[in-house]
Order: sequence, then structure tokens, then C-alpha cells
Amino acid sequence: MKLQTQTLVVIIGSMFLFLILLTTLIRPMLLSDALAMDEESMYKDMERIENAIRLEQDLLTRLNQDWAQWDDMYEFATGERQDFVASNVDENTFMNNRIWRMIIVSEEDEVLLDRSYGLSEEADQLSEQLNRLTPSLNNYLIGAEDSFFIASVQRILPTSGIGDAAGKVILVRDISGNYIKRLGYDLSLDLTANTGAGVEENRFVRTVSEERMEGQLTIQSTNGDSHLILTIDKPRSYYLSKRDVITNFVLYLLVLLAVIAIVLYFMLDRLMISRVTSLSKQLNQIRQTREISSRVKWKLHNGDEIHHLGQSINGMLDSAEESHREITDMALHDQLTGLLNRYGVIEAFHRLTDHKETHIAFMFFDLDGFKRINDSLGHKMGDTLLRKVANRLTEFVDHENEVIARMGGDEFLLLVHSPDPEHLQQRAAYMVRELKQNYKLSEIKTFVTSSVGVAVYPDDGESFDEVLQAADIAMYEAKRKGKNQVVYYHSLAEDLEYKNTLTLENDLKFALKNGELYLDYQPIYTGFKESMTGVEALIRWDHPVKGRIPPNVFIPIAENGSFISDIGEWVLEESIKQSVKWRESGLGQIGVAVNVSKMQMRNKNRFLEKMDLLLEQYQFPPEQLQIEITESDIFFFDGEIIEFAKELREKGVRVALDDFGVGTSTLFNLKNMPVNVVKIDRSFIQHVPSEEFDCKLLKGLYQVLEGIGMYVITEGVETAEQAEFIRHHSNSKIQGYYFGRPMKPEQIALLMQQELAYQQTASDRK
Repeated sequence: MKLQTQTLVVIIGSMFLFLILLTTLIRPMLLSDALAMDEESMYKDMERIENAIRLEQDLLTRLNQDWAQWDDMYEFATGERQDFVASNVDENTFMNNRIWRMIIVSEEDEVLLDRSYGLSEEADQLSEQLNRLTPSLNNYLIGAEDSFFIASVQRILPTSGIGDAAGKVILVRDISGNYIKRLGYDLSLDLTANTGAGVEENRFVRTVSEERMEGQLTIQSTNGDSHLILTIDKPRSYYLSKRDVITNFVLYLLVLLAVIAIVLYFMLDRLMISRVTSLSKQLNQIRQTREISSRVKWKLHNGDEIHHLGQSINGMLDSAEESHREITDMALHDQLTGLLNRYGVIEAFHRLTDHKETHIAFMFFDLDGFKRINDSLGHKMGDTLLRKVANRLTEFVDHENEVIARMGGDEFLLLVHSPDPEHLQQRAAYMVRELKQNYKLSEIKTFVTSSVGVAVYPDDGESFDEVLQAADIAMYEAKRKGKNQVVYYHSLAEDLEYKNTLTLENDLKFALKNGELYLDYQPIYTGFKESMTGVEALIRWDHPVKGRIPPNVFIPIAENGSFISDIGEWVLEESIKQSVKWRESGLGQIGVAVNVSKMQMRNKNRFLEKMDLLLEQYQFPPEQLQIEITESDIFFFDGEIIEFAKELREKGVRVALDDFGVGTSTLFNLKNMPVNVVKIDRSFIQHVPSEEFDCKLLKGLYQVLEGIGMYVITEGVETAEQAEFIRHHSNSKIQGYYFGRPMKPEQIALLMQQELAYQQTASDRK
């Protein structure tokens, strides 16, 4: 999400949260006093109604007192004035005085007059109840089924108020129906009434809707068995007024907030967002174009944090550009000699080939015997020698368009213009002679020779890699021919032996796929041929045209062709599978020995991963697998191969030192070698037992090897006398033509069957 969008979301979200807070918390708080005021107003209206009813009661009492203390009424009650009713009590009397009923009772409880105006049904219901009422200064509240009345009872006395009472006058006024309507009109209230059961509170207020509220006032009859319930319905005036004020306030506030938000957004955008966005876009553009020489720019220079941020970014870009130059220089140059490395020389090559019709010679130097100096004098001296060689090669560069580079290890490459082949040949020969001169390393003088392969662009290849490969091939051919010489790639095209090697290399690439490779197995026995302890897997190549190709011919080709790992993994899997087949056929579990090349050991991770996979897949015991390493390979690759052997030992796999005695190792070196099997080379057994020196040498060798706990195998045993000598002087296992040549898996199976049968027969005899 962009920064502008995020800022806009934050501002709008803040406004939204404020409005929610206003409507959910602040608004109810502001309206709460309005609710209280509306309730207070309702209670005041109830008081007004009660006051009006009390006033009605007082007026009725005073009216009744006027009637009761009137001489005419007194005389009528005593039987002296018979025309009283006709003269004074008619319909107008009831209407003018708002009287519903008048009852005159003599002192002897004789009803002299009982007249009502309307509500005849209620009159019948209340007659007995009214007649029982006694005179009182306070009036009575009487409830009927659908009506409610005020009754006033007074003694009939003369106007002077002196004398005995002649009876009682009962005046009844209706306070329901029309009276309530008139009362509501007079008080400006929406008032209704009904009779019914009473409630606990005589006053009750509740909210009916958002705009209206309702109050109930309950008036209880004098005897408590009836109630007049007055209902007031009125608008929530204070609430509605305040709600409208708050609503308008919120609308005005919303407009104000929107204006503030817009102003705030544009101010933030002007001061921060647009500037940060501009920096971000410029940085993205720099990242996409990878032009670290570019710098960011900004409009406002007010010295704030964003200004300092821009300066910091440019400072970082300055540092990055400087670091890039340093890294680029390191990436293109060899750190030991200061010469161009492989990547640097490729760039130089492209620069040199910008001109058309340019012929460039690749002179590929490889130092002869450098490993000898490196191992004997140490890596520090070896590095010193490489720097001196680099300096001497630099002296050969006599033109600004010529380039010298170190390709790695003890390999160097010189690119020179080669318009004249004869001059190039003379120059190459001169360089070889000069490189052979002595080098002084501290107090030691030494020398190295060089093998040089020469290829020419574009005659020997259309790209850098093609020409370099051609020069590399020519260099290896120079080494093969005896070293310290120059070989030209174009001359190899006319070399029959080299052509034959190239043909075999091409055919070997497809030999595995075409099923031309297979394995023979040579048995390994105990000294007395009691049992076969294992077999060694030996690869063979049956060429469809040239017939059987010896391993010492095609194995080096496979190693140089970089597909030895594929062949080696195939040998490992086939030998393990074959051993498992013998085991599953009931012939027993025997060990299998597999040779590995130096190239496989250099790429040890690939080999170890494949071996672990095969051991797991075929459930093959690791201790039954023996990996054989040639003695010369260990000292050629020293640390790498020793580490490889250590990892094999840790996995439980046996490690054998093959051809022991023909290389550079000594018995003393064995203590540092991670091997547990030593295979004594055939050269030690050839003249045994005829030569006394050889016999003593072999006997001593057995004593030492078995004394340090080595598992010993003697190779090349071809006669019974040799086998007998080994039996009497060692516990060595035996491998050689005397017990069996390399043979097919079926022949090994037959030998194992014969051995099992022999063992069974011997067991039966016992």
C-alpha cells in the first residue's frame, strides 16, 4: 500500500473513530440530561393533574356546603318546603354545577331525593354505596366499572349553621370521560383515562419511541378497591431539541473534520509524503537500472529529517558506488597476483574483439611440478612462487592490447594479437625458456617448467569458452608428450593418436546408455582358501567396433571428459545390486570392493549422497562395502581425499589403500591415513619365494601392517608357492589369478555354490 493511501486511510480512520466515539459515548452523555428533563417535565404534568383534581374536590365540597346550609334545603329535609325540588333541582342545576348525582337523605335515613344526570347504569350500581357515606369535611373517591367519581357528603343545617342536622346531602361529580378530556384540553395535555387494577407506583414514566414518552398517574378510590389510571402521551421535547442540536453539531463537525483532513493531507503530502514517495521512486529506479552512480534529489531544502534522509541515502549510494568499484575490481582480479582473473579476462577479450578481423592467440600456461614445490616447501612458498611467475609473465606483455590473467591454481592465460604465426611460435618458445629460469624463494632456489597450449580466435573457436577449451586441450597434450613444451591446437587435428582419443571420448559418452559397459568380479579368499570373503568389481568396455578397450585407456579419458562420476555411480549401484542378488539366491552375504577415481573424490558430496541412497534402497550393510583409493591419488589430492576417507569411515564403510608400496607413501604415513585396509601391490610378491630380499621385505611388511591392526590383502598372487608363503607368514587375504581371474557374476555364483556344498559336506563328516 502506498504511503499516500496509508496516510489517507489513517486520517479517515481517525475521523471515523472520533465519530463513533462521539455517537456511542459522548452523544448518550449529552442526551442523558435531556432525558432527565423530559421525565421531570412529565412528573410536573402529573402534579398539575393532581392539583386540578384536588381543586375539583375542593370546589365540590364548597358547593355541597352551600347546598347543605341553606334554609330552603333545611325546610325541605324537615318536610316543610315541598316545592323545593321543583323550584331548585332541574337539569340546568346539574349542568351548571357539573353535578352527576344529588341525593338528599333525611335524618331518619329516608331518601328524599335521588336524581342523576346520565350514567344510569353506574347510578344503580352506586346507590347503596353512596347512601352509606357519612358526612365529612373530606370528600370521597369512588370507582365504578368504567367511571370514577368525587362524592361530597354534608349535614343539612340552617343557613346560620346553628341547630340540629335535618339529614345529609350527597353531591357526586364524574371525573372520568368528558371531564378528563376537558382537563387535558385545559392543561394542554394528551390525556386519557381508564379504570383498572392499581400498580405499585402511583406515578410511572416510560419511553415509548424515539420521539414520544408516556406517563401514568394512578388515583386510588377511598376504599382502595378501584383505581383511575390517567395516561399522558407527550413528545420528548427536551430530548428531540437536544438531539437536533447534537445532530446539527455532528454534521457541522463532520464538514469541519473533512476540511481539516483535506488540509492536513495536503500539508502532510507537501511536507512529507510526496517527498518520501519521490525518494522511494528514485531509489526504485536506481535499483531497476542498477546505476549506482545516480543520486536522489528533493525539492524542499529546509534541513528537516527528510532532507537529512536524502543526504544519508546519497551518502550510502556514494559508499555503495565506491564498494562496487572495489568489489568489481576484486571480482575481476586475482587477489594473490593482482592479475586479471577468469571474469576479468573475458571482459578484456570482448574489448579486444571489438575490431573486425582480429586474430587473438590464447596462450594457456600450466606450471609443471608446482605441486611438488607446494607440498615440500609449503603453501606460503607456493604462493610466493606464483607471484614471481606472474611478474615474469607480465614482463612478456609488450603491448597495451595484450592481457595476462591467472585462471586459477597454477594456470595462466596470455591473450596476444597473432597476425604472424611464425612470430607467435618464436615468442611462445622464448616464454617457455624464460619461465624455466631459477626462482629464489627466501633462501631456496628452485625452478619450474611450463606446458603451454596455444589456440587462435576465431580459427579454433567462435567464442571465448571454445577457444579456451581448445587451448586447454593443447596444454594437456603438451603435458602428455613430456611437459615443458608448446603444443598448437590446430596441429592436433593432424595427430592420429589424438584423433583416436577424441573418438573414444565421444563413444564413451554413450557407452553407458548403450549398455556397452559391464562388470567383472575377481574373488578375494582367505589364505587357506577356506572361504570367499569378497569380490572386487572391475569395469569393462566392450566397444561395438573396436572390441574390448582396456580400463587403463578409457578411465583417464572418462576423467578428462568429466563424466567419470556418472560411470562411477553406475559401478557402485551395479556391484551392490549384484551382491544383493547373490544374497537373495541363498548364497550368503559377501563384501564387494569398488574403485573410485580422484575426480569422484574431489566431488565427494555427490558420491556420498548417492552411496547413502543406495545403501538405504538395497538394505546393504555398510561394513560389507569397501571403497578402494589408489595410493597415488591420496598424495595428489592430499586434504580433499583424506577428508573423503574420514567420512566413509564414519559411515561404517571400509576404506582400502590400493596398490600400496608403488607410490610415495611410507609405513610411517599410514598412521595419518583414515584407512583400515591395505592392499599390497603385486610388485612385492612377484619374486617370492625365490628372492631372499623380497621374502624378508614382505615378511617385515606383514608384521608391521598386522601389528598396527590393518586388514591386509595381497594382490597379484599367481602361484601355489606364493600362496603358501603368504599362509605361513601372515593372515593376509589373497587376490590373484591363482584363485581366480576376473569373471562373470554367474561364475562367482557357481564358486559360491561349490563353497557352500563343500562346507556342508565337511560339516556332515564331522
